[in-house]
Amino acid sequence: MEVAIVGGGPGGCWSAILLARRGHSVTLIDPQAPWEKPCGGGITTKALQRFQIFEGDLPRKAVEQITVYFGDKNSVSITPRQPLVIVSRKELARYLLEEATRAGVCFLQDRVTQIQREGARWRVKTKENALEADFIVGADGATSFVRRTLGTALGPEDLCITLGYFIPTDVPATMKIFFVPTLEGYIWSFPRPGHISYGLISRSGPGRTAKAKELLSNFILADLGVEIMEDAEFYSAPVPCLSPQSWKKNVIAGDRWALVGDAAGLVDPITGEGIYFAFRSAEILAESIDAPGQYAKTVLHEIGRELARASRMYPRFYSGRFLGGDFRKRTIQLARRSRTVQQILGNLVAGNQPYLSLKKKLVLSVPSVGWDLVAGRK
Repeated sequence: MEVAIVGGGPGGCWSAILLARRGHSVTLIDPQAPWEKPCGGGITTKALQRFQIFEGDLPRKAVEQITVYFGDKNSVSITPRQPLVIVSRKELARYLLEEATRAGVCFLQDRVTQIQREGARWRVKTKENALEADFIVGADGATSFVRRTLGTALGPEDLCITLGYFIPTDVPATMKIFFVPTLEGYIWSFPRPGHISYGLISRSGPGRTAKAKELLSNFILADLGVEIMEDAEFYSAPVPCLSPQSWKKNVIAGDRWALVGDAAGLVDPITGEGIYFAFRSAEILAESIDAPGQYAKTVLHEIGRELARASRMYPRFYSGRFLGGDFRKRTIQLARRSRTVQQILGNLVAGNQPYLSLKKKLVLSVPSVGWDLVAGRK
């Protein structure tokens, strides 16, 4: 089968690699890959353990400690029980593109301008080329051209904005996550190989981007000083953040086409993490490309239910109350006093604690948390 994949990020590249290895003729199209992205670049333990691509020599920085803050007076530090690493998204993209080329994928550094159905085939036009394909894969991000052309675009209410600065400096292998009382989102500080990624994710909306950029800049200045900003490089990009209602009507595949990764809306709405879901959706597509209906069914069952659950939890996480205070603040305060809560929080950050089983886990942990609190008073 001749497959055209639009988008050279993790989902697109991994789809191309797996499909080429299965004998398909694959063309990967992207105007700027490999590119940097305003995200932390964190690879969860779940992703490291599942996908063979991370067994290679991709440059990475292992995380030795995760510190979660609420405001400037409440924090808890967690030592990961299993590895969690940070990578440069540009280096990850380059690594994947090289692997795709070795697998026999044809890479076109070009921009798709038109997709048309011609009988049982697709005709894809770019700025510089034209090609035909039996199957189209959209892996071109939150504002996917493929999704807008063949399906339904994500609306503004289903998007978050990410802002990031990449600063050349060497810092300790500590991941920092900052929650601010007035911010529906969070700020991060991730140590990458050769530089630090400092960024923010929040709901998009009129005037929010400028305010978020000012808030992020102030945090960097307070943490690293004024001089550090002279070499900082700024990036910004949208990220899917689907509501519970949008999950119910999220169409990710049709006759001879499918979406993977961000283009399919497969991003954790609470954390903004999407690398695992991009890779996993690519795997599922490679296994079921001859049956797009089965692809959609499998993705929505395995990934969609988990992310839809996170979407339902989102309002409580960012706006809810717990023990008379902000939910995030009380969680951090409780984690400082309870090793059990620390472990649960650490597993959430590492991607090892599913949202679908989180409530049950918390209920079963009540006796252990109680014992932690009692023992802590002695």
